[in-house]
Amino acid sequence: MIVPRRSDALRNRAAIIRAAEELVVGGTTPSLARVARLTGLGQATVYRHFSDRRTLLLAMAREHLALLAEAAERNAHDPAAFRALLAAVMAYQVSMRPLVDEMRRFPEPDQRGHVRRLLDALRGPFARSQEAGHLRHDVVLNDIVVVLTMLQAAVDSTPDPGRAIPVLLDGLFRTEPR
Repeated sequence: MIVPRRSDALRNRAAIIRAAEELVVGGTTPSLARVARLTGLGQATVYRHFSDRRTLLLAMAREHLALLAEAAERNAHDPAAFRALLAAVMAYQVSMRPLVDEMRRFPEPDQRGHVRRLLDALRGPFARSQEAGHLRHDVVLNDIVVVLTMLQAAVDSTPDPGRAIPVLLDGLFRTEPR
C-alpha cells in the first residue's frame, strides 16, 4: 500500500529543491548542509528527503523536466511552441551551470535517463513544429542533444554563453514556415 506524503513533508521537499536551485543559480553546487541552513530545516529532514547531493540534483532536474512536459502539453496544438520550449531548456542549461556540470559527472545510466526524458517531453512539440514547416525538415529529434552539447561548449568557454542560444535556434528553424 502506498501512503501519501504528508503536506508538511511535501512543503519541506519543495523548499529543499527551491533552496538548492537558489544556490545553483548563484553559481554554487549545493551541499545538503548548506541547503539545510538556507531552508531552516534540520539536516536530518534534508537527508530524509535526499540521501546525498546526487539524488537532490536528480530531483531538481526531474522537476524541471516535469515542468517542461506540462508546458509542452499546455501548448500541444501550437506548432510554434517548440522553439520557445527549446529556448527555455537552453536558458535553464545556461543559468544552472553548476547543476549541469555535476550531472555530466553522474553515471552514464543517469545521464541517458535524463536525456531520454528530455527528448520524450520535446517529441510531440518537435513533430508539430516540423510538420508545420517551422523546424527544418532535415533535423531529427536526436539533433537536439547535439545542439545542447554545442551550447554546453559555449557555457564552458565564453563569458556570455546566452548569446549562443539565438544562434543555435536560428540554425534549427526555418526563417519562413512553409
